[in-house]
Amino acid sequence: MFENINPKDLEDGRKYLMSGSVGGGLPIIIDSGKGAVVTDIKGKEYIDCTSQAWTFNIGVAHPRVKEAAKEQIDKITHVRTSFETVPKLLLLKKLGEIAPKNLKKISFCLHGSLANESAMKLAITNNPEGMKFLTPFENYSGRTLATIAASWSYHPISKLFAPYMEHVVRIPNAYCYRCPFDAEYPECGILCAEYVKTMIERGLEPVIAIIMEPMQASGGMIEYPEEYLKRIRKICDEFGILLIFDEIQTAFGRLGVMFASELYDVYPDILVFGKAIAGGFPLAGVMQRNDLKPPQPATDSFTFAHFPVSFAAACATLDVIKEENLLEKAVKMGKYFTSRLKELQKKYEIIGDIRGPGLMIGIELVKDKKTKEIANDITHNIVKEAVKHGVIFGESKFKGLGNVLKIKPPLVISESQADRVLEVFEKLIKKYSDKS
Repeated sequence: MFENINPKDLEDGRKYLMSGSVGGGLPIIIDSGKGAVVTDIKGKEYIDCTSQAWTFNIGVAHPRVKEAAKEQIDKITHVRTSFETVPKLLLLKKLGEIAPKNLKKISFCLHGSLANESAMKLAITNNPEGMKFLTPFENYSGRTLATIAASWSYHPISKLFAPYMEHVVRIPNAYCYRCPFDAEYPECGILCAEYVKTMIERGLEPVIAIIMEPMQASGGMIEYPEEYLKRIRKICDEFGILLIFDEIQTAFGRLGVMFASELYDVYPDILVFGKAIAGGFPLAGVMQRNDLKPPQPATDSFTFAHFPVSFAAACATLDVIKEENLLEKAVKMGKYFTSRLKELQKKYEIIGDIRGPGLMIGIELVKDKKTKEIANDITHNIVKEAVKHGVIFGESKFKGLGNVLKIKPPLVISESQADRVLEVFEKLIKKYSDKS
């Protein structure tokens, strides 16, 4: 169907594109892919350190996933939520068996933003006296009208929606490299978390839940000290507040474990998952504590929430993660990357901080290590120029609004591919170091 395409037809199609949700930020028309590599329509290959929006944890176009999806497509592609299918029930079994602690009640939708909205509605159902959600600085939980308030509310692009953001209050995050209190960890005693307690005690409107990523992704690849997460959990328990973990980017192997909750030994009341669950097919959902009230009928249902093709792909994805030992590989390759990056950090003034764990790596670029002046332009330019060298890096937050370069490739990336990524990174870091 898509062979011998006239380039003019593609150009004609492009002019009808509305900017926004399906933008054209990188000048690549992707045609195919395998493993950690995507290929454009001219046959050029790129090592993809974004896993295509962090979805291809098991690699691009994994044969097991393709086989499972094709088999289901031959049967039926869509079923109303009122009915059951074999892929749905088998996926529920697989997820229920690996879900952390007692988070054993599960629902589905097709997008992470919607899953976070579902979690918020579920929290309201279980804490109807509450009035506000709390979320840390730099948090990202989606771009629907409800979730964008918990995503970058202080940026101009979000201020347009300010009148619809009154349900969320920002709290300090444990961003130790840039502490909001200008304190030093661990001598600070996790002041940022203690301040949250003070906010609640000193008259903040009743809180429904704290919604947060256990490791912040889009906001800057910020890993919290374990004490911060544990203290937030205790504060929630003390004040009868629900804790929602947005694990859309951290779940299914990216940190070297199935869920970040397990890595940090901190468990929420509600856990949101998505992205990598179905090997590149759309799927997201919510896990809730067994004893919480479920959503009321008709308050949380979506036409394509029961998409058996994605369920079949997800079953295959979970099997691949286990059978190919991808959790162990994420740990190994994460250490390989970060050890090499820390060597480069000693060499180059503009590498301010290296963050992990696993293959969720963030490199904060600065103009001066002492002042920590942010290097947004340099970060954005490196991401753009790396494409010419066959490497796709990510960046926080988007379109030059952040100074953290992301390395989050599929977990199947090889050492030789990692070496090429690091070679391109150092070449561009050196270029901009020489210019400064």
